[in-house]
Amino acid sequence: MKTKHRSLALAIFAASVLAAASAEADSPSPAGIARNLAHGFASGDYLRALGASALRIAAGFTLAALLGGALGILQAAFTPVRRLCGPLTTGVQALPAVCWLPVALLWFGRGESAVLFCVVVGSLFAVALGVRDGLAQVPPLLRRVGQTFGLSRWSQITRITIPAALPAILAGLKQGWSFGWRALMAGELIYATAGLGRSLTAGREAGDANQVFAVMLLILFLGVAVDRLGFGLIEKRVLAKRGLASA
Repeated sequence: MKTKHRSLALAIFAASVLAAASAEADSPSPAGIARNLAHGFASGDYLRALGASALRIAAGFTLAALLGGALGILQAAFTPVRRLCGPLTTGVQALPAVCWLPVALLWFGRGESAVLFCVVVGSLFAVALGVRDGLAQVPPLLRRVGQTFGLSRWSQITRITIPAALPAILAGLKQGWSFGWRALMAGELIYATAGLGRSLTAGREAGDANQVFAVMLLILFLGVAVDRLGFGLIEKRVLAKRGLASA
């Protein structure tokens, strides 16, 4: 009986040791994450991943800004277009970008085009809504002031309409960027030869929790850097010109 109890105790002890070792291996640590980041930058892997993701989001977001801006202008300028496309734009914008992944794979297969498509669609409609709402909310009084001073149609657009709509346009661009960044990460998880999403997948496949968390920190850092140093500075200057924030 004592031997049986002793064997049971040894089995429980061995199981607890194995469980603890497994948990320790799978759990990240600050030191492990720091070592992974140092090794990744020293080898150039993370620099290449950052560069690949930055190029994809730059190309996709630029295209989305152009297309979304055109769609927003059309909706603001023409009532029939707004009535026809407005509800559709709002509805599609509410779709999570990951919903477009199956469509991208069906239309483009596993490739760069599918990832770019997800970024563009993820950003486009948020930009369109920002441009449409910004232009539509310009007070008619401002336009009448421009007419009173004899400004040409082009001068009214460049000196009154666009400056008045700029805060809403920037808000739409900022939201479109955040949606596009999420869409890019989702697309790179499915297919990418290089990029932060690919590095995240590599860490998961290797069972390296330190790499997974290290890449998550890089994704967070780049997103916050663009938000603060890019859109944040532009937004601050626009608001400062209106006396709504310090320069």
